[in-house]
Amino acid sequence: MFFIQFLQSNITSRIKALNKSSVLKMIYFYGPIKRSDMAEQLGLTMPTITTNVNCLMAAGLVQEEQDEKLCSDSSRGRKARPVDIIPDARHYVGIEMQGSRRVICVQNFRGQTLYAAKDETPCRDYERNMELSCAMLREAMEACRLTLEDVAGIGFCTPGLVNSQEGMLDTWPSYGWRNKNVRADLAALSGYAGPISVENNACVRAYGVRLEQRGMLNEVPNFAYFFLSFGIACPFFLNTANVVGSVVGAGEVGHMIMEPDGLPCSCGNRGCLEAYSSNAAVAARCAQALEEGGAPILRGLCPDGTAPTMEHILAAQAAGDETVCQILDGAVRHIGVAIANIINFSCPRIMFVDGVLFREERNQALLREVVNRNLCNVIHTDTEFIFVESHDFSGANGAAALAIYNSLENYT
Repeated sequence: MFFIQFLQSNITSRIKALNKSSVLKMIYFYGPIKRSDMAEQLGLTMPTITTNVNCLMAAGLVQEEQDEKLCSDSSRGRKARPVDIIPDARHYVGIEMQGSRRVICVQNFRGQTLYAAKDETPCRDYERNMELSCAMLREAMEACRLTLEDVAGIGFCTPGLVNSQEGMLDTWPSYGWRNKNVRADLAALSGYAGPISVENNACVRAYGVRLEQRGMLNEVPNFAYFFLSFGIACPFFLNTANVVGSVVGAGEVGHMIMEPDGLPCSCGNRGCLEAYSSNAAVAARCAQALEEGGAPILRGLCPDGTAPTMEHILAAQAAGDETVCQILDGAVRHIGVAIANIINFSCPRIMFVDGVLFREERNQALLREVVNRNLCNVIHTDTEFIFVESHDFSGANGAAALAIYNSLENYT
């Protein structure tokens, strides 16, 4: 009998905690929102909604809107005031570590950036990268006049295969980093005792766009985020009934085999998409063309024979360098086939495409053409393409968004 009572008590406590978390997430993603609308969408009673909203207000996380235009008259004569998140109720930090650079941002509870900085000192040593990242964290706290105790969560991202549950970087072949306990190392070096979320740098960008575009994405069942950089990934984001949703799988499409026994890839296989279409592959192929005496326009854009950057390469393409145009067209065609395969397999409602290569409308148009040519005609798909404007802080912003997500998901 005692055991049954104990079990019932635990179930009741768990249900109350889940209700409180669900109410907070509903306010976060749909706020400002009325209590009656929350009750309808969550299937909870008005007393349950009222109790939980009052608890969240007492905790300083949400508030009633004072704008009279947002209020409606209730049957009892009192205006029903919608509730919304208090933006400065919490603060979060996002860090992206790529080896060639480190980027940090501080955001409030609403995901608005309060501080951002980057360090582009090249460094291939993992331990030194972690030390530099923690130094940037200390500088951010000082600039924002915060302490680590004021931070509700830290999100940390890096390229490679990441075990987010354990906070481990399993492997990053390009730098030879393996079995790195990022969560424990960051906590030890920084002295931060709060929650630390660790994820792949493409996956956090999916969380970031879900947060930034919540008005558009609240009713979208799923989307994919194709991220093209020195590696290639395409995580799939599945919205669920519990409001938040999550990334499904690692999305390592960069190692999709495009040409059996083709060009060698850093992962050890041959013929991977990354070997043909990543920024590193494109830059290497353009550098080879320069060594062979080709790409004259690109040569003129590279001062003193320096290695071509993607900015140089895109400028040469825009100026009509025939060799560069052929290299980029080949890269885009491989990406188009890969994305067509992704759409044929998973039918995402929206495909976000993030990569400096697609700043040029010519490359966007070719991508759409190749994708449409390789879609399965039997499968009806209305996937919408949205090209994301690449910028240096999208990874850090996404890491902070991940920390906010986990904070909402684990709130009890």
